[in-house]
Amino acid sequence: MTLSVGQITINDVMISYHGVQKVVKDDEGWPVYGGSELVCIRGGWEALAELSMTDEVRVGVAQARVYEAAMSAYPGFMASRRNYDVGQGIDAQGRWRSGVLESSWRSGGASTAELAALTAFVQDPGLQFVTARAVKQYGGSHEAPPGATVHFRGNDPQDGPIIQYTLVTRALRRAA
Repeated sequence: MTLSVGQITINDVMISYHGVQKVVKDDEGWPVYGGSELVCIRGGWEALAELSMTDEVRVGVAQARVYEAAMSAYPGFMASRRNYDVGQGIDAQGRWRSGVLESSWRSGGASTAELAALTAFVQDPGLQFVTARAVKQYGGSHEAPPGATVHFRGNDPQDGPIIQYTLVTRALRRAA
């Protein structure tokens, strides 16, 4: 399993998130990235730590935070988007393992879900929690669900027929 853990900040709005990357089969039957579902909260790492999550996800979030803390060695470095791919699974000896595979401080596969969540937070200052999905499906028979923003539907020269869309699936406001 590959987790996505990160933060995005634009102007005075910061959100933090964890999520799972989905694996799908492309038109040739190969397993490929099929999108990410992100659980997003308004605020920084401390706000994210307050969310209910499995022990495995909590370990992945902690590992991403350690990776990010290492950036303090570079004073003045700033990235408005910070995403960490955390691989988790069983090794050849049957032991559970978890570690940051890569950092991404540029636009990536989860970016449309991040931006959809960030947009929801900006449009409604009372929102505290948003779940958003970035989806990539192969083949010509897929349709986006109602409310989705379709980014591409057609025949990609490398991937063949695909549809890519983003959808906010859940949003919760602060308790009054």
